[in-house]
Amino acid sequence: MSGPPEPVARARVAVKAALASRLEECADRSDGAGLLPRVLVGVSGGADSLALAATTQWVASRLGLEVEAVLIDHGLSEHSASVSERAALQCERLGLARCHIRRIHVDTAGEGGLENAARVARHEAFEAALEERHALGLLLGHTLDDQAEQVLLGLARGAGARSLAGIPRQRGALLRPFLGTGRDEKTGLWRRDTRAVCDALDLDVWDDPMNDDEKYLRVAARTRALPMLAEILGEQVAANLVRTADLLRDDADYLDKEAEEAYAGLRRNPPSATPGLLALDAYSLAPLDRALRTRVLKRAIAHASARSGSSSGKSLLRRQILHVDSLISAYRGQGPIPLPGKIEAVRDEGLIVFRARDSRVRDTSG
Repeated sequence: MSGPPEPVARARVAVKAALASRLEECADRSDGAGLLPRVLVGVSGGADSLALAATTQWVASRLGLEVEAVLIDHGLSEHSASVSERAALQCERLGLARCHIRRIHVDTAGEGGLENAARVARHEAFEAALEERHALGLLLGHTLDDQAEQVLLGLARGAGARSLAGIPRQRGALLRPFLGTGRDEKTGLWRRDTRAVCDALDLDVWDDPMNDDEKYLRVAARTRALPMLAEILGEQVAANLVRTADLLRDDADYLDKEAEEAYAGLRRNPPSATPGLLALDAYSLAPLDRALRTRVLKRAIAHASARSGSSSGKSLLRRQILHVDSLISAYRGQGPIPLPGKIEAVRDEGLIVFRARDSRVRDTSG
């Protein structure tokens, strides 16, 4: 008896590897406390997510896991509700236990444009679903094409190693099986593969018209930039971008781990004379390599901003991190450094203190 078509078989291997790894994590650590033998799948109705839903149902049922779909209705078109309902019907036919349609609000005026606002709102809905359903994981259908586009856009922005490391294959309970293992490109799937899975399983795919609208940067990268680069540099350009992400991820993961340990050891209570949200030991920070030191500062800024309870919506810029770093490496009595989130950094003797910024001071952090 012949086996499944090659793309279907590869999809099953990818999902099985991701679920097996997550199950092992939950068994070895406290991650699995209070969780049910249940996984969620983010479904839009497109080829990537439908291929993932079908594959996850096939694999999970053999691992004793229940599968539920989470369908996000962004409310960005008059047809969004009917698209979600049609996708839910397909998931039910595939045998998924339940389908949850979540209607979200997308802040179209937010920083980063519509694409970023939709992504943020979508992930908030996914995190809420994980908590409510006590699921051990939520699978998302990102493909190697998504990874290549992410790296290309990062290069265009002049991003650092963490951004160029691309979309993570796993972040906590969020799993992206089709990005593969990173050890072999064949363990991942491209869009042509997910489309082939849907064709083989006779799934009715919805093609989002926004995916063809070149006013969105990612779409333009997909439909214009990458094809042009492939024509000039060769067909392997997308695969090479994915490989770049894999190489940088190892380095970024190591540096982030070292920075987390350093941050924990260098964190101090702010002095009573300079009330603040948190402080770092400047003298102990100084000998660290700048690659590590700036990562420690990023963590401190993020934690201080969260503690302040307010956010400006602005992203932290590299020049702002370097300005804070100058309080350590080139201190000449300079004053407070304004930062996003209505906070500022100031040198106080041997400490870098992060504190709430005076509301009367104009925000120049951008």
